[in-house]
Amino acid sequence: MAPSVGLGTEGPVQRGWSLWLASVLGVVIAALFVAARIVQRLTKIGLGPDDYVIVAALVASAMLSMTECQAVVYGYGRKYKDISPENRILARQWFYGAQIVYKIVPTLTKVSIVCLYYRIFAVSKSWFRTACHLMNGFIIASGLAFTIATIFQCNPIAAFWDKTISPAKCFKNEPWWISFSVIQIVTDFALLALPISRVFHLSMTKAEKFGLVLVFCTGGFVTFASIYRATTLASSAGDPDPTWGPIPATVWSVIEVNAGIVCACLPMLRHPFLKLLSPIIGSVRTTTNQHSRSY
Repeated sequence: MAPSVGLGTEGPVQRGWSLWLASVLGVVIAALFVAARIVQRLTKIGLGPDDYVIVAALVASAMLSMTECQAVVYGYGRKYKDISPENRILARQWFYGAQIVYKIVPTLTKVSIVCLYYRIFAVSKSWFRTACHLMNGFIIASGLAFTIATIFQCNPIAAFWDKTISPAKCFKNEPWWISFSVIQIVTDFALLALPISRVFHLSMTKAEKFGLVLVFCTGGFVTFASIYRATTLASSAGDPDPTWGPIPATVWSVIEVNAGIVCACLPMLRHPFLKLLSPIIGSVRTTTNQHSRSY
């Protein structure tokens, strides 16, 4: 069977096109927001650690999109029985790579957000800084643990993509996928709640403070994506077809990580964002004091 992304009408049923489309559009949109963020920073105060980490997250997201698209090209999204033996292995190999990179993208994005909190709120000694240290440590440790576990989820490793290998032992999909999803949802909520009280200590007008809170709250979409993805995991993990069943959860995985990158860039792009919200929050000044411009 010739590789394709399944956008045509001929051949076996294919739903990999939705993953291909989400992967391409998602990383392009994320790249536009990261580019706007970098330009804004370079024209004002220069780049910081949070900017470098979000660029690394974007690079990882591009790698995720590439691996997902290649998996689709070789049959991921088709019924397993409709794929040639050679393409079955290739599709699963690319998907194996995508699973590893998927653990890295949200880890880097969330580390970037915590680094941004350090920069915005500029606190040297406080409960907030301690909370940021603890949050960063947990995000990095859990991300690293799940990345390593993903690499070695099958013994031998090649059993993930070659189902003819015997004897072999692999993790059960459902508890494995759901445990990572739960950690993502919990850290999403923590990152949303952490900065809210600190915003009201910044030297801004009330309208600007309210607007900045709204900017942070847009991260709720990422939490929604994580929760919705979690609802698709049971059916995806329970489907015995390894190239057909996981597609819905995989699509939402791509949406989730790229939405995370976009939301991580919004605080730096708050002025145009607040102008869009001005009918709701009233007239918002576009000039703030030096402290509020420091991020």
